[in-house]
Amino acid sequence: RARVRNAGRAGFHTLIGYVRATFLVAAVDATGIGLGLAIMGVPLALPLASLVFMGAFVPLVGAVVTGFLAVIVALIAKGWIYALITLGLIIAVQQLEGHVLQPLVMGRAVSIHPLAIVLAIAGGAVLAGIVGALLAVPVLAFLNSAVRVLLADDPVAEEEAQEADDAPVIEAEPDDVEQIE
Repeated sequence: RARVRNAGRAGFHTLIGYVRATFLVAAVDATGIGLGLAIMGVPLALPLASLVFMGAFVPLVGAVVTGFLAVIVALIAKGWIYALITLGLIIAVQQLEGHVLQPLVMGRAVSIHPLAIVLAIAGGAVLAGIVGALLAVPVLAFLNSAVRVLLADDPVAEEEAQEADDAPVIEAEPDDVEQIE
């Protein structure tokens, strides 16, 4: 029971770290894109920044898709030049996120290979759509931590097992047992 409890605690600790790191990355994405849109005078800058913030919780694709909505709004409201500037802004913020924030912040919170993340998102999206894509990485992070703790060598348990093996065993002979008639 102690090992399972420790596995649950480790998984939950990793899940908390994942959510905190994702929140920080999403806040930086939304702030950068929202400020850029507001400076350019693109209408609906705050709602678009809020969409980018919410979209950033879906790893790899969420902020890109919601950023594309900002490009469309800039195109419709301000024209091609502002749409291209908005696209450049979104690419710059995504590069900052992908090459600086994700490795530093997320790398410390969750140690999962990027290919495993992509496969988890794809599998989650196939199995459960958008909700599956949203929940795939946190579930993977939780299971990764919990399974590592469950499968880890436990020196305390091994010592207890060896002590139990060394203890004298009292065996009853069939003649010693009274039979009740």
